[in-house]
This record gives sequence, structure tokens and C-alpha cells, in this order.
Amino acid sequence: MHTVTEHDALGDLRRARRKNRLAELDWFEAAYRVYLVAFAFGGSALWLSGFVKDEKVSPATVADIYRYGPAVMGMFAVLAFAAGMRSGSRGGPLAIEEADVRHVLLSPVDRRAALLRPATQRARSAAFSGLIVGALAGELAGRRLPGSVASWTFTGAAFGASLSVLFVGAALVAHAVRVPRWMASIIGALAIGWQSAAIVKHIVGPANLLGSLSLWGMRERAIDLVAPAVIVAIVAVGLLLLRRTSLDALARRSGLVAQLHFAVTMQDLRTVMLLRRQLSQENTRSRPWVRLRRSGGSAAIWRRGWHSLLRFPVSRLLRMSVLAVAAAACQVASYNGTSAMFLISGALLFLLGMEAMEPLSQEIDQPDRMASLPHERGELLLRHTLAPLVALVPFAGIGVVTVALLERSKGAAGAAAVAGVLALPTVWAGAAGAVVSVVKDAPDLMNSAVEQTMMPPEMSGMTTIVRMLLPLVVSIIGSISVLAVRSAHTHGTSELATAIRMAVAQLLLCGLIGWWVRRRDAWKVKLNAFMSEGKQVTAQQRAARAESSRRQP
Repeated sequence: MHTVTEHDALGDLRRARRKNRLAELDWFEAAYRVYLVAFAFGGSALWLSGFVKDEKVSPATVADIYRYGPAVMGMFAVLAFAAGMRSGSRGGPLAIEEADVRHVLLSPVDRRAALLRPATQRARSAAFSGLIVGALAGELAGRRLPGSVASWTFTGAAFGASLSVLFVGAALVAHAVRVPRWMASIIGALAIGWQSAAIVKHIVGPANLLGSLSLWGMRERAIDLVAPAVIVAIVAVGLLLLRRTSLDALARRSGLVAQLHFAVTMQDLRTVMLLRRQLSQENTRSRPWVRLRRSGGSAAIWRRGWHSLLRFPVSRLLRMSVLAVAAAACQVASYNGTSAMFLISGALLFLLGMEAMEPLSQEIDQPDRMASLPHERGELLLRHTLAPLVALVPFAGIGVVTVALLERSKGAAGAAAVAGVLALPTVWAGAAGAVVSVVKDAPDLMNSAVEQTMMPPEMSGMTTIVRMLLPLVVSIIGSISVLAVRSAHTHGTSELATAIRMAVAQLLLCGLIGWWVRRRDAWKVKLNAFMSEGKQVTAQQRAARAESSRRQP
């Protein structure tokens, strides 16, 4: 007679839960959402990539790629390893449902057996995400580099999946061996420093082999396969040490992840970022770095904004600096011929703006307090953007320095001058998209009923995607200026004059967004009045027709 073991009971429990979950799923609605997401992101990306007609790189550039490429691409692997170490030291990367923590992990079931499936699913989902992003990057790279587009797509997919799996493996091992947060930071800093030396001094770096794997689109080396083997070994060690997983960390992360999923479903990006900070245990400082003197009047909003920004921890400031450097590097790559990189630059500047607009987000989260003040909401929201815009000035300077360093071989003075003109307007334009994202989520009880009655059900999904992508589109528009400067260089016109004109256009875009923030509520009141009047007229006409038809014999 077969004896029911703990593994059989665990399998039966998971099958029953999966069956109940699938029974409550509306397959048509799920398929429709998948179709919309695939059409909006995947289809649009492939369609836009077809318009990329950049020329092939020169032989000298190919030689530089052979020389610097493995070390430079290896830096991405080092960053993934460092991020995984920090995630593991803070309780990551696993996040299971609260029911599993309370009933499965506290039962007499082997912990590794209970966590093996969630851990493999975490690695699999991360690998799939990295594969998609890497394949898209490889498809774009194949249009400019030697080799076929298909080979570069495959290479990019393999490299992206390797980076994602490396992050998960490093996090699993760091969590299992209880690496302190300070030690994880030191290990990550040492690895980044070593790889930076490999880029500058042409020495062997810790991730050169994995970086060399990313160049398989134009040449293959068998020794590069050692890097994926090492990554698989790291993941295997992490899976073997699953018994050392902390239940306290899983319990804390399970609740936060449930809230995170709900926030993603509601397209609440501000809440998503807040929950991500809580998952990484990134807490703001209890006291600001510098305390400003108290003053009355409109300066109170200025002081509150700066105190919010001055409470940022070092980790957030470093992350914002990395975003600024990465955005500037994407602008340089777009100027040098890889046109599609301005899209990534706009997305990075959008994230930078979301980080900086913390004072505005905090005000949005307190609608009752804001409604009690004797000022229009639009005016208050606009004032809360002033301190973050000023705080973004140093990050614009970081971008200028990055451009000067990357373009030093082509004349740093001219590149720095153009970057100096465009840096701050471009950063502000990226932050304008973040302002749109934050302000559009402000509570609005006046217009929801009208939107629900006037919007056909089949259009609600597409409208949601448009509302979600609109802020990002605003930020990307601010990054188009680099293409105009490149066009001026190609046609022999003044790059500096073109940069000045584009800077003025970006400032006008920022002013337009500010005007929208200031007048948004007034426009909605007028729109609601117009819609209400139209409904009343329609109701009167229907009543008149009904009365006339009743009177007819």
C-alpha cells in the first residue's frame, strides 16, 4: 500500500490551489490582456526597429569593439552580480505567497523541497525577461555590426538570460550564507572597481569571459562558454542552500509582493516604486542631511520639498547618479549612429524624474490635507515641482561630464559645449514625463463616472495602455534632440546652434506640462460641465420625443 509522504501532500496541495486559481480565471480576458501587452510593447518594438536604417560601423570601430567590448559588456555582468549580492543580503530574491509561508514552511516539510519550485520559477522568469530584452538589443545591434541579424539576436538573448540568471544565483547564495549588507556592498564595489580597471588598463576582469560571449554575433570563442557554466554552478549552489532561507524575510517579502502585484494591476507606478524600496529595505533618513531654517508663506512648500529630498539615503543618490550616467551614455551612442538608444535614454530619464519627484508624490498621497489649504490644487502641485527641478541640476552636470569623457577622442570641448546646452533641458523634459505620471494619478472624483459612461468597454484596455505610456512618451520626446544635433553634424551645420534651438523646444515642452498641471482641474471642471449639459439636453430631447409620441393618436 502506497504511503503518502510529505512530498505527495505538498504536490496535492499545489495542484489543488492551481486548479482553483485557474477555475476563477477568465481566459478570454487574460488572452485579451496578453494580446494588448504584446501588441503595445513587442509589436511596436519590432515595428520601430524596422525603421532603424543606421549604417554599418567602420573597421576602426570594429577594432575598438574587439579591444574594449569584452570588458565593457562584462561590466553589465558585474553590476548584475553586485545587485544580486545586495538583494540577497536584504532578504531576496524569493517572494512566495503568504499562505505558503504560514502553512507549508512552518509544517514538517523539508524546506528545500518546499522552496525548490519557487526558486526555479524565479530563475526561469528572470531568464525569460532577460532573454526578451537581450534579443531586442541584439536585433538592433545586428543592424550596425558585422554578422547577421539572426546571430546577433540569438547572442543578445543568451547574454541577457545569463545576466538575469546571474542576478538570481548571486542573490540566492548571498541570502543563504547570510552575507551582511555592508559586506555585500564592499564585494560589489570591489568587483566593479576590478572590472573598471579591466576597461581602462586592459587587464583581465572578473567578467570578461561573459562580456566576450556578447560578441558571438561576429565571432565565437569556445572558452567563453565557461562563463555560463560558472553561472549555472552559482545557481546550483544557491538551490542546494535553500534550507538556510530565512522565514522572517519570506514573511516580510510575501506581504509586500502581494501589494506590489495589486499596484501593478492598478498601473500605480508611484506605489510600485515605493514598494520596491521597501523590498530592498531602502529607508529614508530620519533627519535631512542639512536642515533649512523655518520660514512662512509660499517658502514653506520650498522648504518641505528640500527636506524631502535631503532625506534621500546614499543608495538612492547613487542610483540616480547611475541613471544619469547611463542616460548620457545612451545619448552618446545615439549620436554616434545607434539611433534607437534615445528611447532608452528617455526611459532612464523618466526613472530619474520619478526618483526626484518625491515631494510631489508625497503631496499627491495626502489629498485631504491638500484640499484643506486655501489654494488651488494645480498651483500647489506646480510649486512642489520647483525643488526637484533644482535638485536635478547636479545630475545634469554628471551627464555633461559623462559625455565629455566618452567623446574625449573626438574633441571633448565641442561635445561638452553641446552637452552643456542640452543636458539640463533634456533632464527636465525627462522629469516632465514623471510629473505627468504622478499628477494623472491624483484622486479625481469628478470625472470617473463620466469616463465610465462615455468609454466603450472594448476601448478600456487600449485607453489604459495609452494612459500608462503617455508619460514615457513625454520623456522620450525630450531625448529626440540628440538626433537633431546628429543631423546637423551630418549636413555640416552648426551643432551648437541646433542644440540651442532644441533646448528652447525642450523648455517649451516643460512649460506646457507645467501649464497642464496648473490648469488641469479647471479644464476638467469645464469638461464635466459640458458633458453634464449634453446629458441634460439629450434627456430633455428624449422626454420631448416620448411626450410627442404619447400625444399622437
